[in-house]
Amino acid sequence: MHSKYFLINLILVFLSLSPIFTNAQSSFTTADSISQVPSFMQDVESGYNTGIKIVTAPFSFDTKDWIITGAVLSTTALAYLVDKDNREFWARNHNKSLDGIGNVGEFYGEIRNAAIFSGAIYLGGKIADSKELSVTGRMLFEGLFFAGLRTTLIKSFSGRSRPYTNDGYNHFKLFQTNNDYTSFPSGHTTVAFTLTSILSNRINNTYVSIGLYTLAVTTVMQRMYSDNHWLSDTILGASIGYFIGQAVVKFDDDVQNSGITVNPCFIPDGFGLNIAYIL
Repeated sequence: MHSKYFLINLILVFLSLSPIFTNAQSSFTTADSISQVPSFMQDVESGYNTGIKIVTAPFSFDTKDWIITGAVLSTTALAYLVDKDNREFWARNHNKSLDGIGNVGEFYGEIRNAAIFSGAIYLGGKIADSKELSVTGRMLFEGLFFAGLRTTLIKSFSGRSRPYTNDGYNHFKLFQTNNDYTSFPSGHTTVAFTLTSILSNRINNTYVSIGLYTLAVTTVMQRMYSDNHWLSDTILGASIGYFIGQAVVKFDDDVQNSGITVNPCFIPDGFGLNIAYIL
């Protein structure tokens, strides 16, 4: 199937599921059903507030949070130990069926496609006057930005060689921008799990969640199958996408109305900005 038709179908399927949002009481605040669609300026403010909360979140981690962080790092380290063997496994198991599955996974994890999809949801919500869709689109943009930024910074700093360079799984060249040396972590996997994490929370339907996480797993498979990433790359990428997605849903202004707000105001000789922090 041509990529553009796949994208159109994906959007149509998601829009057809929009009634699920109305019944997903645990995913939305009561105000969702009675308040207006947020303005663009409110969306910008929400993104800023969410970013501040995500950056400062580690300072308020509790024991459970640190255990989860340790588990992610430990799992990534264990995967690192079998990166070489895992690459050899995928190299031995190429077939047409996996080629097709891999194409779907690659498409789902492509940032351009994710941005188009998020934009369609966001604009669709504005046009249809649906706060649920509009806020979901906003959350998707927030998640892709913050997860992508974190992944990009780690990629450039670590400078890990991609498998196809044949430099080995333990070859690192710090501070790189060359695509051949930005393997760790996987950007496609980050994108896939960011989308899945947010959409799963917002739709709040078991069957849809299973489908979304299945799509994300196909992205994980494709990145190793195509020899673009090591197993440990995908583990960390998936973790970043998943947890940033969860954080966006938790911290978004629509869920918890707190943080910095910025509003225009008039002054005698012009106009300015009124900045307030809501506790």
